[in-house]
Amino acid sequence: MKLVILACSATKRPDTGLLPAIQRYDGPMWRTLRARLAELPAARQAYASGDLRIMMLSALCGFKPVDRAIPDYDHRMTRDLAARLADDPSCDFQSIPPIVREAEAVLFAGGDIYRDAMWEASGGSLWNLMKITETDAGGIGHHRAQLSAWLTEHFGSDQDA
Repeated sequence: MKLVILACSATKRPDTGLLPAIQRYDGPMWRTLRARLAELPAARQAYASGDLRIMMLSALCGFKPVDRAIPDYDHRMTRDLAARLADDPSCDFQSIPPIVREAEAVLFAGGDIYRDAMWEASGGSLWNLMKITETDAGGIGHHRAQLSAWLTEHFGSDQDA
């Protein structure tokens, strides 16, 4: 199983009611994720079968699978908020270590505060360090390229279809 944990996005689809997070979030990283899933049949199949788990770290509700329905909301992640979410059992920080341990490869994608919270939640074992990749440095274009490259590395290219 491969695992992607993606930070929530300030840009959201404003539809009323609840939408799955993978549809609600509409920032550049989320658009890249949806595009690569559409372009990579192996990634799409892995996501459908559970061989690719995609989770979010939300400033509203912590760690959740991206099929979790969420409302339109406006919260900004801060270090203080991340610490409060980590202490809230409903935010599922405690669920992350076994998921990371089970995964063969992991990608933490998001800004510094989000990635720090992801590392903290992961448990930080040496084995985890060896299999976790993170988006880092550069602007959003660089982060999008890293997300795309990670998915391509693990699920082939769109020419493999």
